[in-house]
Amino acid sequence: MISMAMSSKGQNVDGAAGNSQSSEWIISSSSSPFQTNKRYSLDPPYSSEYSPPQSPSSNLSDPLPSFFYSLRSEDSDARRAATEYIINTLSNPENEKLLKSHLSTIVVLSTESPFEDVTESFTNFLKPLYEKFHIPKQRTTIFTTESQLPQLNTDDELTRKLFQDVFLQQGRVNHLIRTLGWHPQYLEKFLLAYNTIMRDPGPLPFHWRNYIGILTAARYKCSYIISLQEHEFLLNGGDSRWLQGIDYIPAKLKNLLRVIELMAHQPWLLPKLDIEYLVKGSDAWSIAELVHAMVLICTFLSLSGFVFCCGITPECGLSESGSLSSSFSLNDSDCEIEDTAAYENTEKVMELLKNRRGQPEDDDDEYHDRQQDFHNAGMESESGPPSNDLSQSSSSTTTTTNINPSINLSSSSSIPSLSQSQDRMMDFSRYIGNNTLTHTDFDVSSREYSIFSVQEYSWREHGYELVSRYFPDAAPLLDEEFSFVYTMTYYRFNENTDIDTLPFRRAVWYYVQRVKGMLHDDYNYQEVNMFLSRSLKNFVKKAVCFPESIKRDDYAKLGYSLKPDEKCHLSLLAICSHKQASLLYGLYTVMNYQNRR
Repeated sequence: MISMAMSSKGQNVDGAAGNSQSSEWIISSSSSPFQTNKRYSLDPPYSSEYSPPQSPSSNLSDPLPSFFYSLRSEDSDARRAATEYIINTLSNPENEKLLKSHLSTIVVLSTESPFEDVTESFTNFLKPLYEKFHIPKQRTTIFTTESQLPQLNTDDELTRKLFQDVFLQQGRVNHLIRTLGWHPQYLEKFLLAYNTIMRDPGPLPFHWRNYIGILTAARYKCSYIISLQEHEFLLNGGDSRWLQGIDYIPAKLKNLLRVIELMAHQPWLLPKLDIEYLVKGSDAWSIAELVHAMVLICTFLSLSGFVFCCGITPECGLSESGSLSSSFSLNDSDCEIEDTAAYENTEKVMELLKNRRGQPEDDDDEYHDRQQDFHNAGMESESGPPSNDLSQSSSSTTTTTNINPSINLSSSSSIPSLSQSQDRMMDFSRYIGNNTLTHTDFDVSSREYSIFSVQEYSWREHGYELVSRYFPDAAPLLDEEFSFVYTMTYYRFNENTDIDTLPFRRAVWYYVQRVKGMLHDDYNYQEVNMFLSRSLKNFVKKAVCFPESIKRDDYAKLGYSLKPDEKCHLSLLAICSHKQASLLYGLYTVMNYQNRR
């Protein structure tokens, strides 16, 4: 079990001692993803109010915050006492104004708590209020029915423990974490890595980490991640003026914008970037800070992609409007879209996988053939989103790419993407400014840049060493995350069991890095088109290049019969491969600079 003790410590965001008191949990558990004897603030990332970024501080006369904190306890008696007090207080007709101010919190507790006593009590309390306050039905994702998602009070011991750990720290199991609960062993590793780079001591101040997350997510128009990071930014002591846009941020942080846009859209241009302007002068970044920033950038690029891959919806109480209203009032039947090609393609892939069991990989040493296969792996499913976003709205960015005329995207063009549904609520341009670089496809024959050879600079042989030198706590956790996702398997493909899916999973991983201009000399790129359908390649490419354009049709029509948890697994393969590729480009750029000095 997790033992918790209370501690009070004042600390400002730069790590110096301060006068303000903040309560913290000291967690001591060998198996908890929140590391043993580390201190985790009760406040970030969510206060008991779950107030939107622009909301004022809670009223000092409000008697409830301490009782909401008490719900974050493993002691069922403590939770029960706090629940009774909150409900009795809010049931008083004289406290309707107080009820309205805490309504978002109550909705969160009724839908995002892994403790059944909390969920049941607040669900029952809300029943007569749904119609009165027009509370919409809450959804975790627009792509999957709630019944298919991991249940918050699941019988799976690891998943339940992780959900409870997260709730005890954050006061909610947000939609992203719940979706990752399909793969609890990965979730455990993700939480360890995420807490290390975001909440443990490191080169960058905490609120800077949040702001880099905001700037990165804005490149992919991911309002979900932006809202979470804006909220935590303020709770970490960030200047609220920064949330008005990049015109209000320090020059040092503004200098990072070029790196962010390159890593997001054309990372193969990074090695050409002379980063001396970043590490010299009065606003200089140390190499340690820059490495930390690059780890953050690739993390939030991948998380933004995952949000769109799984259709994750905004968090109650954390949208920019602060409203309970939802743009996603869908019925479960809305998630059911028939994929007519799925059955036949699945049978073909099953046959391929069975035939390749036990067979050695093709050993073709002819360099020309390898190069041609590399070229072909990226050519068959070139696709791109509509390119008129920027011309229609200053709050949008566009993605331009070569569209293969053989692929018909019109079938899903009438269905809005998750990003389009959220664009009305958020102005992304304030976090982008004039940095309007967009995606173009990697050109293997370009004279402006070259193919990135992973044999010459790899994560295991080179990138790991650089991260471990400047951010030693993060390196092994990132390595574990990459390795685990690459090897994670349940030996099944839909209803087919005892299947070695390695060739299929490997094709996804290497296809992503092919799209990013990375060549693995020891991989047979013929496998990409052998195992991946055009529609699947289209989905994967969107996930790592312009995830904001993903629609429900893309998710539903992958060309294979896959269950929701398998689609989540597929998305993890894509976004983690992207994360590694982006990080390698960034670290290679740092190494180049160091070698020139």
